[in-house]
This record gives sequence, C-alpha cells and structure tokens, in this order.
Amino acid sequence: MKFAFVTTMDGYPWGGSEELWHRAAVRLKQEGHEVLASVIFWPKLSENVTGMKDMGIKLQVRHPYPRTLSRRIWNKASRHRLRCYSELRRFDPDLVVICQGHNSGGFDWAKLCRDAEIPYVMIIQCNSEAFWFGDLLDSALATYKQAKRVFCVSQGNLDLLRMQLGEMLLNAEVVWNPWNVSCETPSGWPDHANGWRLACVARIEVGAKGHDVLLKTLALPEWRARDVEVNLYGAGRDDLAVRRYAEMLQLTNVNFRGHVRNVRSIWEQNHLLVMPSRFEGLPLALVEAMWCARPALVTDVGGNAELCVDGVTGFVAPAATVASVSSTLGRAWELRDDWESMGKAGRSRVEELVPNDPIGVFCERLKTATGQSVALNEAIGDRKALSEERL
Repeated sequence: MKFAFVTTMDGYPWGGSEELWHRAAVRLKQEGHEVLASVIFWPKLSENVTGMKDMGIKLQVRHPYPRTLSRRIWNKASRHRLRCYSELRRFDPDLVVICQGHNSGGFDWAKLCRDAEIPYVMIIQCNSEAFWFGDLLDSALATYKQAKRVFCVSQGNLDLLRMQLGEMLLNAEVVWNPWNVSCETPSGWPDHANGWRLACVARIEVGAKGHDVLLKTLALPEWRARDVEVNLYGAGRDDLAVRRYAEMLQLTNVNFRGHVRNVRSIWEQNHLLVMPSRFEGLPLALVEAMWCARPALVTDVGGNAELCVDGVTGFVAPAATVASVSSTLGRAWELRDDWESMGKAGRSRVEELVPNDPIGVFCERLKTATGQSVALNEAIGDRKALSEERL
C-alpha cells in the first residue's frame, strides 16, 4: 500500500507532536509499504526528517505561505503549493495522513483529497477552548465528517472538538503517542536530604505551558521559604522572556537546564513533575515521568486528568492560575513523604493503560482506514475503558 503523511506543524523544526506520524511512516516503510512525507521547510531540517530519505521514504519539503502582501512572492508560493499538490496526486496514495498540531491547519489538504477522491485521516495533537473555528466552521465540518478517521491524543481533546463542531464525529477515536523513555525498571528514588527537586519538562512557550504561572507561584512568600528547587527542562521561543521574568522576581531556586535527550537522567535527579499548562493534548512528559515512577502535578486540561489521578498518582490543579496551582502545590507539599509511593502507583497505571507498542496499534488503524485491513479492530479498548472510567 501507499501512505502519504502531510504535517502542517510549523512552530518548530521538531517537537513531541511529530513523533506519532514520523514513527508510523518509518514503521510502514519497514513493513514494505511505499511512503511519502510532506513537511514544512526549515533552514535546518530535523535529523529525524532528513534521515527518512536514507530509508527510502519520498520526502517533500513545502515552503509555507508568506506573511507579506507582495503579490509576486504570494504567487510564487502558490505555484509551489500547487506543485506539492500535483506531486501528492501523482504518488496516488491509498491513504493520506494529515497531521495537525492543533484542531486546524490541514483543511486545504483535506479538500484536495476530497476533490481527488483520495481517502484521508486527520490527527489532532492538541486542542483548546480558545481554538474555535469561526468563519472556518463549514470547512472544518467537511474536513472532519468526510475523513476516514479522526485521531485525537486524549478523550478531553476529542470531546472538545465535538463541542466546537456541534457534531458527534462517529469516525473519531483516541490514540496514544509514543514516548521517549525505556520501560525498564526505573531508577531509585532521589535523595531529598538537601531539598526537594521539581521538574517542569516542556517547551518554553508560555501561552501553552504556563511557565509564568509557575514562576508567580514560586514567588509567593510561602514558597520562597520552602526547601525546594525547580528545574526547567526544554527550549522554546519564550526562553529569554522567562529567564528575565525569573530574574525580575529574584527566584534563586529556579534553574534553566535546556533540552535534555536522556529523559531517564531527568528523573534520576527530580522528585515531582510540575506542568501548569493552559492547554494540552496528552503531554509526553507526563507519560514519561510515570514510566519513571515519578508523581506529577498537572492542570486539568487535555488528557492530563485521564492519566494522572489526583491523590493517587499525583495532583490535578483545576486551572492554570496562580491561586489554583499554588493551592494544589501546597497540598502536594504536605504529602511530599508520599511522593515515592505515588510515583510507583503512576508506574503501575501506565503499565496497565498504555499499549506496549502504540505505533503498531496506530499503523493497524491506518491500514484499517484504507479498507484493506481488518486487523486490530479493537485497537484502543483500553483507552475507551479509560474514558468511561473518567465519566
């Protein structure tokens, strides 16, 4: 079979939202299928992308539409986009997988598929109450209703999409992203004789990840007085602004650790994951912390509360506000002697709920969407049971 993967994510050269489509493309190629990958241009493409050519995957690099109003430049970009469309049609895929970072961005590719009578599926990696469709509602309805499948990475995101569309979307389901840490026995509990260490593992993008909320919470008198250290892992467009804000607040217990490839090394040193996100899909950092037997403090957005059980595997703040995060973090602090046992409970929870091979499950769902495979029709029964448990 032939599969084409079209990613519309253009915020960074690479991110956690890319893992699902990329690993699925590689797996399908290894199984002997023909694969085309269409990605957004960056001056320096990710090694994950450039390495696909060496595997025999056809690689298409698209230039995004310019923001300038210059007609000459706009027309040039439009001609380039038409060439990309033509190349996709010549490839003649059995299925096009349109990968969106949010709930929109791939509608033009979906229309191309409908016009050419090419089956397609949609992936939504994140959703938010702020992402309503406005004038794009008709396009969104046509895109999602006529897709062979609509994949969301959390039940919360899917429920929100149904509300935004006013449509039940019976063709929609939830899938798991792959994670970037081994499932082997986690390292021992870090020593806390010299204080407790909290880790915020997320790209430094304040609007989504809420670093400002965390810093304002840490600036409160009670947190200045506590023996706690906070390590920020990750990079992003707001890195400098967050550093300046931490300096302005005179937070001497906040450390910027940058991007760390070895996820296990993070949890060899830290006791608790803290993610005061304003919106999410289902963050890889949460899944990875739980695999490493560490508890988490998260906000009730996306799929966070589907995986993190308040008072059992961690703590769930109702909202990404200073009052909410401070109150929940204070509750966590009072139970800090229980963090180790909560981390073990979190490890047991992901062992129970998360499939051992999420990419294999996803690839079977893609084959099923082409109408040429009937394997693994039950696919994500565990996730369905999880959503029922949450209700």
